[in-house]
Amino acid sequence: MFVSFGLQYMDKACLTGAALFGIIEELELYRLAEVDGKPTLDLHRYTYCSLIFFWGYLLGIIPGVYLAQRLPIAKFCGVLIFLWGGITICAVAVESYVGLLILRFFLGFTEAGIAPAFSLITAMWYKREEQPLRFAIWNSSSGIGTLFGTLILYGIGHIHGKLAPWRYQFLILGCVTSVWGLIVMIILPDNPIQARFLNKRMKAVAVERIRLELTGIENKLLKTYQIKEAFMDPKNWIAVLFIFCINLTNGALGGFGTVITTSFGYSQFKSILLLGVVGAVTREVTDISNSLISVFFRNMRCMCAFLCCFPVIVGAAMIWKSSWENKAVPLWGLFMLGFFPAAHVMVLSTISANTAGHTKKATTAGLVWIAYCASNGIAPLTVLTTEKSIHYPTAVKTIMAMVSLSIVLVSGLYFHLRFENHKRDMRAPVDSRVMEDTAFSDLTDKENPNFRYRL
Repeated sequence: MFVSFGLQYMDKACLTGAALFGIIEELELYRLAEVDGKPTLDLHRYTYCSLIFFWGYLLGIIPGVYLAQRLPIAKFCGVLIFLWGGITICAVAVESYVGLLILRFFLGFTEAGIAPAFSLITAMWYKREEQPLRFAIWNSSSGIGTLFGTLILYGIGHIHGKLAPWRYQFLILGCVTSVWGLIVMIILPDNPIQARFLNKRMKAVAVERIRLELTGIENKLLKTYQIKEAFMDPKNWIAVLFIFCINLTNGALGGFGTVITTSFGYSQFKSILLLGVVGAVTREVTDISNSLISVFFRNMRCMCAFLCCFPVIVGAAMIWKSSWENKAVPLWGLFMLGFFPAAHVMVLSTISANTAGHTKKATTAGLVWIAYCASNGIAPLTVLTTEKSIHYPTAVKTIMAMVSLSIVLVSGLYFHLRFENHKRDMRAPVDSRVMEDTAFSDLTDKENPNFRYRL
């Protein structure tokens, strides 16, 4: 999952690397606008190519969630990876702005099912207290992908062949991804019982580990009442709003990371290296450290998400209000924006650990990832390259407002879950005998009176 999610990030972020090696000029993803009487580069077409990926993702998420539950999940993941690798390769043949838009849309559509599928796999294999670290491991691969991906793209960009450098970037990454998809189909098991690397005793242990978690392992039957319950559950909508708000930060870091860094006055190569630091150091360290805290200290997930929001607000203010004559100040502000994925991961693992019933888990995962892609589909619109001289105030104000709202939302999630636990404790204590009998009955967290929420 770590490698797959990292490749997914590199394939969708390949556009950022290609921006430094001629794709903007060759496909005419720009126009010249007049700002204060001076000609300024307006990258609105590049913005649309960045955001349309997430609108394809949005349309692909519902069929992706449905197929992730109904099909053998490992084979489903392998096929998706193979397909999006093939679509990445097709970028070699793109000759126009419209062609790139179509390709990016279908790339998002095919990648949409992988994150909900990984959420289901994580819940299937790991106990609730173990899930934050596992979510952080595979989700943080986007940070490693940022570092090594940008370096690889920079190296590939210096290939002097018959094709433009940016075309080699899509070709090589796409081939690697498709080969990895075939490997995933072969080595990834559909569930613990089918794992060839476990003997009979270890398979039994893997199943028993999940029994008392009351979240179940796998159920291919689609239960409509669980879909309805997922839509009526307040904690799901708090999480959906949080994921939407916090991921608006990704407009500055994801689609326009290299553009913003070069606007501080750094060269292309230094911009790539510095953006890699944001991914590999800031995102990786914060993701893993926060997940370790939540593993070893009970009920700390919401608190970790709460605390990770404040550096993002400070970082945005540093970019906006500092003097760019001292390049280190806005750069450190950009680094601090890298705290937002840790908050995202904490809430993601909180919702996964607090949702039972296989259909409800799949539906909830779909809702959360719909919020993720809708947010990322809007975020690039906030970065206006014509505002470079005044330090991108539209993007910064959006980040500060939405992350401030995220603080309120995660606080509300914490108190809501705490109140629900208190109500259940007042009705009746946990009955361990009933817990064992109903462990694999595919009950939802609302149906099961012995279920207790993790904070």
